[in-house]
Amino acid sequence: MTATPLLKPQTAILETVTRHPLNFYESPSWFTTELLRHVPLSGVIGEPCVGHGAIASLLQAWLHTKQMWTNDIDPHKSADYHLDATLSESWAKFPDCDWICTNPPYSEFAAPIIKNAYQKARIGVAAFLLTSFLEPCDDRADFLQQHPPSLVLILPRFCFRKDKRGTRWATDNVTISCFVWDKRATGQQIIIRPKSEIIGFYKNPEQAISQERAEEIVRAIAKGELCNN
Repeated sequence: MTATPLLKPQTAILETVTRHPLNFYESPSWFTTELLRHVPLSGVIGEPCVGHGAIASLLQAWLHTKQMWTNDIDPHKSADYHLDATLSESWAKFPDCDWICTNPPYSEFAAPIIKNAYQKARIGVAAFLLTSFLEPCDDRADFLQQHPPSLVLILPRFCFRKDKRGTRWATDNVTISCFVWDKRATGQQIIIRPKSEIIGFYKNPEQAISQERAEEIVRAIAKGELCNN
């Protein structure tokens, strides 16, 4: 595998017209809280695409997290490592972990990151990906056939950015799902999550709940105070 980084820093002229630099889009807090309602991650958790810490900050508030390490290719992001997660040699430098939990950049970058994460994690991987990741494209067909996800949480669409005119919040053509590869699982499951059943749901960044409220939800889930519907 070439050692040339696949993700190269760039500057977006207008975020409403072009994609964000490094395909970076911050995860809404309910991505993580909804995952934790269905999959009680535990032990040492790695976040290879930490961004501004939307996922990592909530996992650090999760009572079952023993330890965390973080990575981001962008040297300006706060992280333990600044390596290209598409490269297997980068993963050799990351600490051992029980789980990988991340929202990786999409396009051609997602598949190599997920495959590396699966090899690294002792128990499993939880990743927020376009639902179309299930399509057996050349970059992941063999992997998906050999390692189909044990759980797919189908989530309602979230508006990560505004439209080309910058006048309204727009969604992608395909919704995001949470893909879980639990190496202990013996079957497969698909769960549909309507927004009416998602605690702390909001449609776009302007409607976001506070970090304090998101952490309260995380702690309540950990204590068993919020049961699945």
